[in-house]
Amino acid sequence: MALYRLTLRLSAPLGTPPIGPTLFGQICVLRAEAEGSQAVTDWLADPARLWRISDGLPAGFLPRPLVAPRPAGREDAAAMETHKARKSKGLVRRETFLKRRDAWAEAALADDDLAADQARPHRITRNHVNRLGQGTIEEGGLFRLTEDWRFADPDRRDIDLYVETAEPLDHVRALVGMLGAQGYGRGASLGRGLWQVVAAAEDAELGNHPGPRRLSLSRGVIDPGTMGDALWRAEPLAGRLGPQLSLAGVSPFKRPVLLTRPGATFTPAGPGPWGRLLSGVHPARPEVVVNALHLAIPFAEAA
Repeated sequence: MALYRLTLRLSAPLGTPPIGPTLFGQICVLRAEAEGSQAVTDWLADPARLWRISDGLPAGFLPRPLVAPRPAGREDAAAMETHKARKSKGLVRRETFLKRRDAWAEAALADDDLAADQARPHRITRNHVNRLGQGTIEEGGLFRLTEDWRFADPDRRDIDLYVETAEPLDHVRALVGMLGAQGYGRGASLGRGLWQVVAAAEDAELGNHPGPRRLSLSRGVIDPGTMGDALWRAEPLAGRLGPQLSLAGVSPFKRPVLLTRPGATFTPAGPGPWGRLLSGVHPARPEVVVNALHLAIPFAEAA
C-alpha cells in the first residue's frame, strides 16, 4: 500500500475537530452517494483498499511519540521541570522526527521542536428556535458553541492528512477535496468545515525505515495479538450519524467508543493491519462502523 500526504487549506471555521474516524465516516457517505451502498460495503471488506487515516495534523507536524520516561535522579530538578513544561506539547516537527527517529530520545529535543495543539477556539452564541411557532422559545434558550477559527490565521490554516491505501492518489485527493467543498462536520450547511486540497503526493520518507517500533498517526484500538509493548493515551469518541442517515427516523447518537490518541507506540507482530473496524456502534444501523485501524510509521527508540 502507498502512504499519501495531503495538505488541506482551511477556508472556514471547523465545527468538528478533524479526527480520523469522523473524516473516514463522512468519506463513506460521499462514496455511497457517488458509487452506491454496495460499493462502500465492498470497500470496507477489502483490507488493501480500506483507508488507514490520520487525524488532520497542523502542517509540518506529527504526533509526538509516546515513549517510556527515562528515570531521573533526585538532583536533576531541571530535567523534571522541563518534562512537566512539555507535557502539554503533543506535536513534534516532521523534520525533527525524520532526523531523530534512528534513536528517538526525548532529552535530545529542543523546545522549538515541539508544539501544542494549533486550534484557535472561538465561542459563538446560538438560540433555540420555536419550531411550532415563530421566533425563539418563550423561556429563552441561549447556548454557546466552540469552533476552531484557525482558518483566519495564515500561519495555522494548513493541515496535513495522511492516508494509507492501495487506491490511486487521484481518487483519494478527489474524495477529500469533495468533502472539503461540501463541508465537514457540525455546521457544514452553514458554511463550516470548508477546505481546498493544495498539495497531495506519495510520502516515501515516513514509511521507509527499519525501526522496530511504530508510531500511530491515528485514533485506534490496541490489538494485543499484533501490537506488543504498546504505550497509549485513551480518549472517548461519542459520534453522531450525519443527516443522510439520521433523517431516516433513527436516533442520531452512536455508542461511545474508547480509542487511543495519535502518538501511541507499539512493537508490531507481523505486517499488519493493526487495530480493526468496530461494528455494533449504532443500535439500529448495523452497517455503521468506526475505523479504528492504525496508520503507523516506523522508528527506533534510543538504547
